Amino acid sequence: MSDTAAPAANPVVRVVRDYRDGLTALFDCPREIWVAYALKVLEGLCYFSTVLVLMAFLTQDMGLSDAAAGTVFGVWSAAMSLFMLFVGFVADSMGIKKALLLGLGIALVGRLAITFTTNPMVVYPGLLMLSIGFAYMIPLIAASVKLFSTKKAQKFAYSWYYVVMNVGSALAGLTLDPIRKAVTEPFSLAVGGFTLVVQPTQVIFLVAVVATLISITLTLTLIRGRIPREAYNGLPGDASVHTEADRAELGQQPEPTGPERKSIWTIMKEVGSDKLFWIFLAFMFLLVMVKMIFQYNHALYPLYMERIGLKDWTGKLYSINPIIIIFLVPVVTAITGRMKAYMVIVVGAFVSAASVLFLSLGEAITLIVLFQVTLSLGEALWSPRLYDYTATVAPPGKEASYMALSKVPMFFAKVAAGPATGILLASLCPETGVRNTELMWLIVGISTLLSPVTLVLARRWLDVERRRKMEAV
Repeated sequence: MSDTAAPAANPVVRVVRDYRDGLTALFDCPREIWVAYALKVLEGLCYFSTVLVLMAFLTQDMGLSDAAAGTVFGVWSAAMSLFMLFVGFVADSMGIKKALLLGLGIALVGRLAITFTTNPMVVYPGLLMLSIGFAYMIPLIAASVKLFSTKKAQKFAYSWYYVVMNVGSALAGLTLDPIRKAVTEPFSLAVGGFTLVVQPTQVIFLVAVVATLISITLTLTLIRGRIPREAYNGLPGDASVHTEADRAELGQQPEPTGPERKSIWTIMKEVGSDKLFWIFLAFMFLLVMVKMIFQYNHALYPLYMERIGLKDWTGKLYSINPIIIIFLVPVVTAITGRMKAYMVIVVGAFVSAASVLFLSLGEAITLIVLFQVTLSLGEALWSPRLYDYTATVAPPGKEASYMALSKVPMFFAKVAAGPATGILLASLCPETGVRNTELMWLIVGISTLLSPVTLVLARRWLDVERRRKMEAV
């Protein structure tokens, strides 16, 4: 009896053991790993709060049409992906602490600019600065997770990185509705002899300003200029520090035969000369349509909710996704941790893409809940494994560059998705007039499913991790 029961229990025991060992491994990392997580929570709160109200800010406070607001949103989002092409090289060259402070400083300038005025001459440059700040911080914090973790903890470290990002997203969703309900009229702030007027929508931006100041304080006070090797629990060679800039900053000795510090141009040339990098980039291009669900969830969904009469449910229903991710990702990572990352990503992409089809069935809270739940199930599979996959295929010393460049394909999609959002809203979900939101979401769903189908058909060519292993044999 026990002999037959044991094999069935083994997978469960293995998952529990992997989950326990992964969490234990995180506590073997230096304290900076937890600072990186705190920064990700705060940046997640800033980012998701901003995108959830930006379309409303542009249409209601700035007076733009749906099409014009969609274009501004798209250009702003696309600029973020474009700037990511360069920031990874800068981060790999500078060292982590200086790079974090630079990124936070840029983001703070942008957030201040859009918080206290609706003057286009200030708001648009502010949005540009904010896109640079976001572009800088997203891959930089992702790379810092590898930098501050041990090799043993890396897979679980990225799982928890994705969890804490969704903590920030959940906070953005859960606080959105109460803040909008509490602040319905503009108010004034007296600062340095000046009177600054804050519109109700801009209160969300003000929260992001405060969060950024906290992040700067944490970086200055808790990330050490030199991290002793003992902080990695004395495991020789286990710290995931590769670049000479980071070795110097974190108190490690340089590689005896390595260069003192690689320039930005050298890193760019080395990455560009790697044939498998371009295959990896093609893989990221094909995954873009699935990622675009989140673009529509930020740009299309908030105004869709307002126009179907569910404005007061916008934040609450949006937060379903990050709350599920918070609890599900570590478990799913433990279950799929020994599976091939590429196939886990593909299966998750199929589930996420199919989730949009629920919204094509009608305008109902139940269908919106099903969309968010199904989207979350797929995301829990593919998204955290994508970070791990990217870090795995990146050559040593190129982690931040790969993290940054993996975001670049989104630039091309966002250039089209911004105006497409405005066109879809104006044509199929106008503020007044006849709506056909079912067709709107059906168009989004069918276009999204193209990604996982292509990833399956071209899997032998696109799986860079498998090809690197074959070259190493």
